Amino acid sequence: MKALHQLVKIQILFLLIFTTAIPLYSQDRGSAQFFFKDGKSTIAIPFMPVLNQAGEVEALADSVGMVSLPIGESFYLKSLFYKDTVFQVVENKLTKIVLEYKEVDLQTFEIKFYKDPRDHVKQLAKQMSSEYISSPHLGVFSGYFLVSQKGKVLDFYEADGLSLLSGNKKWKPWDFANHNSSGDTYNHLVPLENRRSFHWNLAGDTIASRFSNQTNGEKTYQILPFYAREIYRALEVSGPLDEKSTKYYDYKYGIDNEMDVIYFNVKDQFKADDSLPLFLMGEGVLYLNGSGEMVDRLTYNFSSYRYLNLELKRAARNREISGVLSVVYDKKNNTILPTEIGLEAKFFGQRNLFSPRPFEHGNEASISEKLYLNNHKPVNENDLENFRRAMSRIGLESMVLYNPKYWQGSNSVSDKVYTKVKSDLGKKVPLEKQFLANSGKRLHPWLSENNTSKNKNEPSREELRAKEIKFTEDVVNQLRSIWLDYK
Repeated sequence: MKALHQLVKIQILFLLIFTTAIPLYSQDRGSAQFFFKDGKSTIAIPFMPVLNQAGEVEALADSVGMVSLPIGESFYLKSLFYKDTVFQVVENKLTKIVLEYKEVDLQTFEIKFYKDPRDHVKQLAKQMSSEYISSPHLGVFSGYFLVSQKGKVLDFYEADGLSLLSGNKKWKPWDFANHNSSGDTYNHLVPLENRRSFHWNLAGDTIASRFSNQTNGEKTYQILPFYAREIYRALEVSGPLDEKSTKYYDYKYGIDNEMDVIYFNVKDQFKADDSLPLFLMGEGVLYLNGSGEMVDRLTYNFSSYRYLNLELKRAARNREISGVLSVVYDKKNNTILPTEIGLEAKFFGQRNLFSPRPFEHGNEASISEKLYLNNHKPVNENDLENFRRAMSRIGLESMVLYNPKYWQGSNSVSDKVYTKVKSDLGKKVPLEKQFLANSGKRLHPWLSENNTSKNKNEPSREELRAKEIKFTEDVVNQLRSIWLDYK
């Protein structure tokens, strides 16, 4: 047994050496490592996003600041806290880059609020702690979801329906899932009107939709819409406005489009520490209202996301995704709620939740989402459990029929975006025909019929499925009448 364990360790060591050596000695790629100076010490900067000449994220540095890039091309580092840097990597050599901190230009900015922005943020976080939604609220949502590769839209989904915000402020492992399977800490969504395209690939063929296909993973499409809920949940429990998390961030005042703002950044010494309850690594902007007493909106440029469901210190928490989360807040009846959540993100590896496309360097998939949340009101305690059970049981698999009249004049998607969606997706099959073909269907097909029970006394899978469909239809009809009252 000891010999077997030793062999496994040797194999793992060889694999690690082999995989880390490839980027450095590849014939057409080189490596770079990023640092900053803290006094006399030079410290690696983990999870740094690297931009290409088009301004897109080309790659992400790892937990020790290392990244592999094509040689001979110019790449950029842009940050709210470091000076912009342009660099190239060379073959068979590690390029070391020490970033310099930006200095605040006090001559062009008049400090109106606090001498130290950290004190200001502490007051804002205290306000969020006392006034942010802390009990279940039912309302309506509208939103859309796009998947793209190489600048081409390959999937489109749009829905309107009911939204149940739990108001749960606490985090614990396995209390959140992005596919409605557990927990009550996130935003339950049930579409009551929707329209969706086929899943296309770059070759112009459709991709089957299912949760897993081990025999042919390249033809499997596994993602669900509205990933933004999970990334937003990570912000709720560990962002710069969470009272217990403010200590992990640096802050500084600034002005953006004539608005008073506070820039924030996760401190470099905390970015690689898996023992901390930090789920997003990056930097962003808090946009203040005129009095500076509330945050109207924020943007968070994150280069690393740690999976909410896994325990702290557990391996494989980091998901290879980079993007921008944007949030708009509103205050009604002394309660602060999110009213708009946007997500623009790019997948960089295999370690992701339901990766939307087969992974290939230089051909990564991007998602674009927008959620609008409106008219949320406290839920009666007597009704709460019924709503929670119904909405978590059905979720995005509400199987509603496509209603062309409903979507006439829809403004959730801008004309510019929808024109591109229509152009990219409608070349082989008109988009309207795709909407009709997906009418009343699940997002993912039912399980195969191969395991139908042979026991005559037990209901067949077809009978069980028929009951499930009938149950779904009944609950959706009940929720629809409630939805119409909330609109």
